[in-house]
Amino acid sequence: MNKKLNITYLSPGWPLSAYPNGIVAYIKSIISGFDDNVEASIIAHRVQGQTLESIINLSQLIQKKSFNDKLQDKILFHTKVPFAQQKLYERRIKGVSNLITQAMGMLPDEPDLIEIEESFGYGQWLTASTDIPVITRLHGPWFIMAGMQSEEDDSYAARVRCEGNAIKLSQGITAPSLDVLNKVREYYNCLLPEAKVIPNPAPAVAVNEQWKLECSLKQTILFVGRFDLTKGGDLAIDAFRIIANHNREIELIFVGPDRGVPIKGKIYSFEGYIEKFVPEASIKDRIQFLGHCETEKIAALRKTSTVTMMTSRYDNFPMSLLEAIATGSPVICTAVGGMKEIIINDFNGLLADPESANSIAENVLTLLGDVDKMKTMSKNAIKDSQERFSASVVAKQTEEYYRSILTDQP
Repeated sequence: MNKKLNITYLSPGWPLSAYPNGIVAYIKSIISGFDDNVEASIIAHRVQGQTLESIINLSQLIQKKSFNDKLQDKILFHTKVPFAQQKLYERRIKGVSNLITQAMGMLPDEPDLIEIEESFGYGQWLTASTDIPVITRLHGPWFIMAGMQSEEDDSYAARVRCEGNAIKLSQGITAPSLDVLNKVREYYNCLLPEAKVIPNPAPAVAVNEQWKLECSLKQTILFVGRFDLTKGGDLAIDAFRIIANHNREIELIFVGPDRGVPIKGKIYSFEGYIEKFVPEASIKDRIQFLGHCETEKIAALRKTSTVTMMTSRYDNFPMSLLEAIATGSPVICTAVGGMKEIIINDFNGLLADPESANSIAENVLTLLGDVDKMKTMSKNAIKDSQERFSASVVAKQTEEYYRSILTDQP
């Protein structure tokens, strides 16, 4: 029998109900899939509600920074030159990395491994400050995501460099998609022979919570994601306008935060974008913007919406897509990143051309006009999700990888 593994995860927040984030959803799902051979603990940047022994609230430690550190940060913050901003970035990330090491010492048992996201490059210092092996999971490297959002500010170079160093220094690398792993290998010019592609796990969905066409009292398209460039919130609106001109009854339900979309130097909010680019009042009236919704509300919408539409310009291996196919919601998504590794075109979903509102709209209209295809696709999606992405299947792959890394340690 295998020795019990003790794994610690670094999470942006906890619990998922308070912090609806893809990484938090991944951690919650992967932990649920482990058997008794794995015990998990969490170090979260923010925690809402009661804190258990196995959950450390990092924000409480960050608040205890010394007066001298706070003063140096303030001086660097107000020194508006790139070097100072990069220095400030590195100081802050190094400080947080040291606190992560401190937090690990506060857990009931010392972990065998810690898994962290590549974001911010914490691993660059974490690997130097602890003997505990560090596994870096490639959720969304900044050289990809910042380019999508045009956010290359003074700290951009520092963050990208720190993330690259963290990836190269990690004892193990996992990636949800081959696409993101290959992009990292190419960008940082590193082979990463120890890296392994392990998908994100899909949540379990009870039979009575699965999609049924009969539950759709009226034709609706569900979009779950941010209104920004990366998630293609503007493409969703553009595609819906095309669809709505062909289908006079269809409605769009948009769920997610409004981050704004930059166009020719101007940032358009969701409401501003509708006002500017959807002149038809009859179409505007069929768009619902719900903003942030609880996971239970989104699950109910997946069950009752006619189809799900995802229009990302890039996505690694989105939990929102995994949730949709686990529910059996007929899906149309752009063929980008890891989404084209999740969706097998015309089997468990439809793939549209990247950044093409016309292609997205055409695929949605095709599906809406074929009830049998929707039902078949739904059944295929549920079965495929259970076979490839169930929490137990993914957790087994993950545990095997963790053990291989520990075996290779000197």
